[in-house]
Order: sequence, then structure tokens, then C-alpha cells
Amino acid sequence: MSAECDETTSARPGFARRNALVLAVAAILATASVVTGMTWGSQQAVLDAQGQRIGGLEGQLKSAELAKSEQVEQNVLEALGVSQGRIDKDRPVIDRLVRTAFTWDSGQSYESARADLKERHNLSEDQPFLQQFMPPSRFNEDDSGKRYYYIDTQGMNSSVALDPDIEVVKVNADQYTYAVMVDVSITSDAVIRNNANPGSVSTQRRMLLFLAVDAEGTVSNLSGVPAIGSTRHSG
Repeated sequence: MSAECDETTSARPGFARRNALVLAVAAILATASVVTGMTWGSQQAVLDAQGQRIGGLEGQLKSAELAKSEQVEQNVLEALGVSQGRIDKDRPVIDRLVRTAFTWDSGQSYESARADLKERHNLSEDQPFLQQFMPPSRFNEDDSGKRYYYIDTQGMNSSVALDPDIEVVKVNADQYTYAVMVDVSITSDAVIRNNANPGSVSTQRRMLLFLAVDAEGTVSNLSGVPAIGSTRHSG
């Protein structure tokens, strides 16, 4: 028994040395792993900070570019004798005219819009705008004087799809002449020919108008170009 214990005891230093080598390697790997993790975490934090910095700088650059472009545009307008304040003042006048002319959903509302434009802007019946864009409404009238509008028969309605684009084309003293581009959506709840089922016709039209506005907000020289666009059918 004593001899076996001596042999076991004498063998331990060899195992310890081998274990010490394994433990040393494990310690080195563990230390490297910790250092690598710390280094990666530090690098990631730096990258995140750089990303935020770059994002902030990009936002500042875009803002600066926008401000610069706006300033350049403002300088050009001023060089041409155009006042941005005056444009902002005229915009509601133009917007109201456009929406009055192209927003209606019945024969009666169409006639009302037409009469409103004639009175407000002192338009004569033979004025080109009224003839091209708002011609007299077609209707039949019975013995009692009741009117049956073609617009109602077709279920037609019109609306302004987007805010109009307004550009100054000429300045003469206090009178500004504008080009106005407006998208108008017109639909008709009618029976499509060659189709037994009721359907609708949808038309998107782009109108180009020209008009002048003086310092008092009075509109004159109203004219335009016939509409362009496409017609869509739906069942």
C-alpha cells in the first residue's frame, strides 16, 4: 500500500506540469477573448458615434444646400424685380379662382361657380376663359321652368387634385402675370357604351392658365391652354 502511494505521489509533478500548460493556454485564450471583446465593443461604439456624426453632418449639409438654393432663388427673383411677399399675397387669390372654376358636382353648382367667377372678376360672356374652360351648361327645361342639366344626367363632378403650381412670367409695375398649372380630376357615373353594366369614366386633366394680378388683388387677362391628359374607364 505504501509503495502504491509513493508511486502516485511521485507521478503528480508530471501531471501538474502538463495541466499547467493546458491551464496556461486556456488562460491566454480567455484573456485574448476578453481583450478582443473589449476591442470590438470599443470599435463598434466608435463606429456608431461616427455614424451618428455623419448622419448629423449630412442633415446639416442638406439644410445648408436648401437654404443656399432658396437664397439663390430669392436673389434671382429680387434681381428681376419680383417680390416673394407679393407672390405669397397673390397665391390665395389664384388658388380661390382655380378651385371655384374647377370644383363642382352638379349642374347647379357648375352654374353657380361660373356666375361667381363672372361677377368677382368682371368677366364677359365672350371671354376666352369662359368659352374654353367653363362654357354655358347644357340643359333641358320643362313647362314649369325646371332645368335638367346634362351634367346631372351624366353624374359628372370635378375637383382640383393638387395645389396649383404658380410661376411668375412677367412683372409690369404693380401687375404680376402668372402661369398656373393645375391638375383637375373629372369623373362621370355614366353607362359606358357597349357595356351592359353601369360604370364610370375618370379623366385627369392638366390645365395651364395665364392671368395677371395687381397690387389690389384684381385679376385680369385671364386665359389658358386647352387641357391635356388621359381618360380612364372603370366598371
